[in-house]
Amino acid sequence: MALPTYDKAKRKKSFQQLPKGAYVVKIKDAKQEQWPSGDGVIRIAFDIAEGEYMGFYQNQFDNNTNEDKKWPMDAVFNLNVPKDGCQQYVWDNWNTFFADLEDSNGGFVFGGDLKSLRGKIIGGLFHNRQSKYNGNVYDHIVMRFTRPAADIRSGKFGKLPNDKLVDNVPKQSPNPDTGFMSIEDTTEEVLPF
Repeated sequence: MALPTYDKAKRKKSFQQLPKGAYVVKIKDAKQEQWPSGDGVIRIAFDIAEGEYMGFYQNQFDNNTNEDKKWPMDAVFNLNVPKDGCQQYVWDNWNTFFADLEDSNGGFVFGGDLKSLRGKIIGGLFHNRQSKYNGNVYDHIVMRFTRPAADIRSGKFGKLPNDKLVDNVPKQSPNPDTGFMSIEDTTEEVLPF
């Protein structure tokens, strides 16, 4: 049997995880939608705007070879739209987001047009929010809270948010670095397949 040739350009790229931390982000787009409950939400797509990880999500998007590729979900901040009767944290997050946005973009005042958010910067505090799918647990480093960009740059942003981890995750991995069992390298031994 002849082996097929390979195409180096189509090699699978290694996946890099954004570290938890505080970053200045730039808004790429914003749109209003509804949760299945009918409550409103503004979905704000962003990318890392400064520092070592600048362009992190754009790079992920550009390297995605799927035909139906979409902006990475970890790079979308969901801002609930408050209404009468909403819990206080919804109002707090709404007010904080727009105050932080205006403080980060000197002279900018949000007038209700979501298109005006494009290109604006804001500080973000990122944590790990795990999800479970088909028995597997996945880490998602996502923006949880906002801060003025100046607070991120100065390092005076307070404490990072606590992680939201999946309960009862088995901590068993044959090799914690790779997930593969360690096998001694011997040229004599034939591995069972």
